[in-house]
Amino acid sequence: MSLKPPEFGTLAEVRDMFAAYDFSDEELAELVAPRLGIITGFSDLLEQLELLRKMDLGATPPALGIRPVKDAS
Repeated sequence: MSLKPPEFGTLAEVRDMFAAYDFSDEELAELVAPRLGIITGFSDLLEQLELLRKMDLGATPPALGIRPVKDAS
C-alpha cells in the first residue's frame, strides 16, 4: 500500500490543533516538499511508521533483537 504524500493543508490543520508549537508556513512546506535535503521527507517518515504499525510488537524481543522488516504488500 502506497501512502499519499502529505498535503500542506493537512499539516496546517495539525499545526492548528497543536497550537503550543509554532511552525511557520515555510517549515511546513519543507515537510511537504523538502528542498534543503537535510531532513527525511515527511512521506518517507509516514511510510516507515506504517511498516512499524504492521509489526507484531508483542512478538518483538528486546532492542538487540529488532531488525528492519520489509513491507510484504
